[in-house]
Parts: sequence; C-alpha cells; structure tokens
Amino acid sequence: MLYQVVGGVKDIKEMRFTRFRRLSKQAKRIIIYISVGLACLLVVLLRIRSNRKHAASEDYALLLDQGHENDVIIDMRFSSCYGLFGHFPRRCKAITEPESSWIRVPKDIFLGKRWFRQVFLDYRVENKDRILSLGSSTVNEIRVVLGNVNEEDNKDENWDKIGYGVFVERGRYDPEKSITGLNVLFGAMATDPRPGWTVLKKPLKVNLPEKGEAKNSEVSEENAPIDHHIYDDECYISVQRRNTVSKEDVVKSTSSYQTELSFDEHGKFKILQVADAHFVAGYGRCRDPWPEVPDGETCLADLRTLKFIISVLDIEKPDLVVMTGDQVFGSESKDFETALFKLVKPFIDRKIPYAILMGNHDSEGNLSRKQIYQLLQTLPYSVSEAGLGYVSGYGNYALTVTSSEQSNKNSLIMYFLDSHSYSKSKIPGYDFLKQDQKVFVKNSYIKHAEGLIPVGKITTDRTSEGKPLSMAFFHIPLPEYRELKTPENADRPLTGSYKEGCTAPMHNSHMYDLFKRVGVSVVSVGHDHCNDYCLNYDGMNLCYGGGVGEGGYAGYGGTTRRLRIFEVDDKKNTIRTWKRLQTKPDEIFDDEVLFNGEEK
Repeated sequence: MLYQVVGGVKDIKEMRFTRFRRLSKQAKRIIIYISVGLACLLVVLLRIRSNRKHAASEDYALLLDQGHENDVIIDMRFSSCYGLFGHFPRRCKAITEPESSWIRVPKDIFLGKRWFRQVFLDYRVENKDRILSLGSSTVNEIRVVLGNVNEEDNKDENWDKIGYGVFVERGRYDPEKSITGLNVLFGAMATDPRPGWTVLKKPLKVNLPEKGEAKNSEVSEENAPIDHHIYDDECYISVQRRNTVSKEDVVKSTSSYQTELSFDEHGKFKILQVADAHFVAGYGRCRDPWPEVPDGETCLADLRTLKFIISVLDIEKPDLVVMTGDQVFGSESKDFETALFKLVKPFIDRKIPYAILMGNHDSEGNLSRKQIYQLLQTLPYSVSEAGLGYVSGYGNYALTVTSSEQSNKNSLIMYFLDSHSYSKSKIPGYDFLKQDQKVFVKNSYIKHAEGLIPVGKITTDRTSEGKPLSMAFFHIPLPEYRELKTPENADRPLTGSYKEGCTAPMHNSHMYDLFKRVGVSVVSVGHDHCNDYCLNYDGMNLCYGGGVGEGGYAGYGGTTRRLRIFEVDDKKNTIRTWKRLQTKPDEIFDDEVLFNGEEK
C-alpha cells in the first residue's frame, strides 16, 4: 500500500512536469518572466517598507512653527491615510490643506509599521482676535488616558475623545492655557527643549508594549526595563503654549546669539567639541561599550552618553559647544527631531551656544540637510547656519569671537564646513571639500580681516602680516590626517591615539593649503571614532575629537568614549587642548598647547 501511495505522488509530479514541458516556448517564457517579476516586486516592496520611514523628502515638509504668532488651536484630529506604504497618494505627505486652516504634523504615529495605513495628527488654527470677536472656543488642555476621563475631572469641563487615548478640553480663550502648537515625538526619553513646549507624560495608545504603558519621565539604567527598547516606538504629543514664554526666554535670531560670543575678562574662550554622538529616537543600543558591560546589566546608549556630556558641561562650563557631525544616527533613528532635542537640551538648559555641522549619517533619516538647518534656526542658543546657497552643501559658515580688550574687535575666527558624505564621483570613498568652499573660506577671511586682531598685536609689535587666532571644524578629516610621516620619513609630532585607519577622501582638494594661507592653526574633526590624536602637520594642528556616543562603533581593542576641550586665550595668544574620558570625567589627559602666537 505504501509503495502505491509513493508511486501515486510521483505520478502526479511527473504529470505536472509533463504538462509544463508540453507548453510552448513562448508560454514558458511568460511564466518565467511573471515569476521573476513577482519576486523582484516583492523584494522592492519589502525594501520600501523597511526604508520608507528613513527616506528624506523635500515634499515631506518639516513641521516648524506653522502658525502665525497670534494663531491659536481651535480643533484637532487624527487622520488616516491609505496607500502603498505611504507613497501614494501624495496628499498623505501634505502638511497643510490649502482650502482650510488645518495643519498636519508630518509624522506617522505608527512609524511606518502598517503596510497600507498611516495616521497623522492634524490641528486647526484661528487668529486670536477673530476668536475673541466670535467667542469661539479653543483647545486648552490635552490628556492621554487608557480609559475614559474620570467623572470628577469632568464636572466643569467639556472633554472630547479624538482617538488613541487622547481627550481634548475646549473652552474660552485663555492666554495662559490655550494651546498654540503641536508636535509628535517618539520614545520614552522624548523631550522638547524649546521654550513654551511640554511633552505629555503618557504615550498614545499606539504600539504599547505588552509589559504595559510607560511614562515619559526621568529614566536611569537602574530602573529601566530589561528589554528597554520595547518603549522606543512610543508616540508622545508635545504641546506649545506660546504666551507662557517670558521675554528673556524668547528664541532670538541666530545672528543675535552669534554676536554674544566673546572672550571673558580673563581673555579665555572655551570650546567643547562633541563628536559622533549617534543619538536616536529611543534609548539607543550600545555598540562596543568599553569597559564591557557585564552580562545581565542594562546599557542605554543615549542615556549613558548624555550623562557623560552633562558631567563635562558642569565641570568645564564651556562658552561654546561644537558638534562636528553624526549627532544623529539617521539610518537607525525613527525621528530626527526627537534625537536632536535630547542632545541639545543640556546646552539649552545651561544657556550655552552651540554650533552644529553635518556628518555622513545625520541626513540619512527623515530630514534632509536643508530641513535640519531650518529646524536649527528655530532652536534657542543655536549659532548654526545653513550657509550661502551657492556654496556646496549645508552648514558652511564662519563665527567670530569678540576680544576681551577691544569690544569692537574680534580675537578669534572659526570656519565651519560641510564635509559632505559619500563620494558621488568616480573616485570611491568619501566626498571631498569643494572649490567653492575654498572660495567661501577665503572670502570669509577677507570679510572679517579688518575686524580681526592679528596674533600678538596687543602685546607685541607684530607686522600687518600677522594672522588672527583661527580654527576650523568639520566632520570628515583632510587627506593630510593620514600623513604621519614627513617626505623624509621622519615622524610628525603626534599626541593621542591612532587606532583606526584614517578614512579621509581619496581626492585631495588642498583645503589644507588655503587654511595655511589664511592662518588657521587648529583643525578638528570627528568621523573616525577611535582616533583622538592631534598631528602637528608643518605647524598646523590636525585634531580628532574622539567619539563620544555609545550608539556609534568603537572597538579596536576597546575604546572608551571621550570629549575634547579647547581653550583659546587672546591675552597670551594661545590655543590649548585636553580631553576627558567617560570613565574618569574628573580627570584630564593629553593636555598640550597647540598654538603659541608669542613663539611664532
């Protein structure tokens, strides 16, 4: 009987194969083409699904402060949008409806995890004066609850449920209570450092983990859940009440913050370089932690990095923070705003100006370089600029620092450049600094030359050929960083660790030569996390900041995260530097004077 069954199965297989063989060649080709086509389509769809939430698009406009300063929110809703992974129809990505006053927060609260559906938070605004004249109600309070609003809370209030656990209270316009803006952020560490903005403590009833609801509050590695990443996709609403912001906390223009950069009465100006933080929306996964984390212990990358940065901020009290790229691990982060807000909050809380440059990972997420700098223009204490439109990239700008002895003069000039990302030419590897960026540096020096004090002019009889104290910052190192030996095969002076190969561009556009001509004495970059050396290259110091982010790679025999500090002294005409380790933030190491104008 068994042989009969087996034989019957073989007969059926042979019959089907025989039928296929009897088909014409054209029919066989059609079947093969359709099969291959369907397989390719499946691969493409899966790739779109995995990458859709990370794809930056100019059409998917950045939500800034869309309303006029007198606009107030009078209604809000959740809108569903159906299409092929959010790519169709295009209306899904529209931030506003032209025929109405509805504004869309352009972030899917499901983070692209639904195949054919996206859900957005929309809100409607009206001018304050019109609201008062018509007696219209405004949205004055928002709560997120798992069930219905408590009856005791509902006695004197009109609460409406709009979905996903969100209840809205409407009432008469109140300058202190009426809501003027909304945003959506992700992860249990979500925070909003902008004046007048507050993140609601409870997440929406979306993607809640099986372990239950989390609350947006202070988190530590000790009280975090074992699998802390179950909370990374939680969706939080951030609420703006514009009228509650005091005059001193109102966000100024970028140029206003720039003009406040100055040496102190002792002639000191301190810069903290933050390189390769690699923040994400959520806690972040530790990569190559060192010392190694024992089995069973929790390692929260962004929380650990923040703790280190905050400790150094409170020790050093810098006058400026320079972030030299890869602040956000774009391809790993579900939302750029959420990740960036976490990073800049300690600077904003301490009222420390900060300058941001683009790395190769920052714009790999849901915002383009252009959109990132649009966002930076809205943040307090940011001195970052997108730069001139005709110069390659975004983030090409120069900053000057007012002299300690001559208030109408500047003692320091700093050049900030976009070192781009991956090469788009036939030359492999990373991209290089462009010719128009060299022109920009030259023109910036000429523009500021009259107001800059040449090194030594205050204390010595320098000639007019003296150059000012000058530094440059960007992400990807110059090709000269890999030239550790002179043409005569002698070692160049080097302080610090050289652990990994220098991933500078293969093409040399000779920006170093221009820096030399305009008097740049110190260049500092990031990118290669495990290098933190300063190389004296024919009088110019080429430095690495050293990677600070636990979310970025380390390795190479074990590399502890670190931060570099520069101290510029316009009385002694010196630039000094040292570093601090995450494991020993109270101690400094590799302390050295990089530039001494008196010895020049």
